[in-house]
Amino acid sequence: MADSSISDITTASDRYKIYVLPCTPENLSERIDFVKTHHVPVINIGKELASFIDTLADYSYLNIDVYDFTKKLLESSKSTITSTGNDVVAIYNLGILLEPSLELNAAYMLREFSKSSALIIIWENESENPDKLNWPSQKNKFSLDFSQMQIKKLQYAI
Repeated sequence: MADSSISDITTASDRYKIYVLPCTPENLSERIDFVKTHHVPVINIGKELASFIDTLADYSYLNIDVYDFTKKLLESSKSTITSTGNDVVAIYNLGILLEPSLELNAAYMLREFSKSSALIIIWENESENPDKLNWPSQKNKFSLDFSQMQIKKLQYAI
């Protein structure tokens, strides 16, 4: 996992522009504040999706509804933080994307979004494999696998 800065993100020309900002649950708010100081929009995916799902009257097409909502949320939230360069958005609290009842291919969805805009994942868990994000208590059950590409580590420095 190569280290990158926020300025690298805005000028990156890679096919996939996914960056991970690792943290612990204890310093999550500090990392969110760090990203916001660079004028990057930050989305609590878990909270937004839970709120959206609560508004649905019919769950017949839950996976399609959630997929479409997530894509629209990312697209509408992204922002250009410099006068030129890539649009960028940061997300955290991703566990809901791996909920089995939603039947989402979260890694694919995020990877596809990152083709046109930079995506910062604020990851509050440690990961042994740099291209596979998982939860320590459920390493073999739930993960975001980006092994088909190289994700980059965002440097944390104020």
